[in-house]
Amino acid sequence: MKVYFVRHGETEYNAKDFHQDEKAVLSCEGLKQARVLAKRFSKIPIDLILASPMQRTRQTVEIINNVVKKEIIYSDLTKEWKRPSEFACKKKRSPVEMKFRQLADLNQDDPKWHYLDEENFIEFKKRIKKLLDFLTLKVKKENVLVVSHGGPIKMITLMMALGEKITPQIFYGFVDTFRVNNTSITLCQRKKSDWWSKKGEQWSVEAFNDHRHLG
Repeated sequence: MKVYFVRHGETEYNAKDFHQDEKAVLSCEGLKQARVLAKRFSKIPIDLILASPMQRTRQTVEIINNVVKKEIIYSDLTKEWKRPSEFACKKKRSPVEMKFRQLADLNQDDPKWHYLDEENFIEFKKRIKKLLDFLTLKVKKENVLVVSHGGPIKMITLMMALGEKITPQIFYGFVDTFRVNNTSITLCQRKKSDWWSKKGEQWSVEAFNDHRHLG
């Protein structure tokens, strides 16, 4: 089984490094990126599309599906990590956000702690674990396209390597080091383990943040 994780095309908020809400749409550059990506997927076999229902991912997947013409399943499991609503449309890494991150780190082991209305780290990790389980146990197609966001793509690939041992410190270290560009492809494969492993099958990351189609 091959799963192609794709981040949506660029939005104006991405370009300005701002937080965004569910209604953010693709910029002119993002629409162009999606069309170029669709052309690339014309040569990649796809059997099923799983996508985030957020507007920027809907636009991206609809452009791709004009070419591949497959069933689309929209799932909340693939949505971006929900941050406090007051951050929407505001610059990232502001003093308020950094204070929030410090408080979140101090309360990382409390599943009930919330700063405001955000999805806390434990909730986000559990949701992405459900997504990974869904792909592993429920999806029977051989070639699956998942159109999602930077946060979920990073979390699910990290989870394939570390399981549920991921802490906020590990995740943020990964986030700060491994970039996921708009419309990049991260290819993961579920296959038989190497001879020395006791696992029957396991996930492997075959390509990460492949955006060669953008030049």
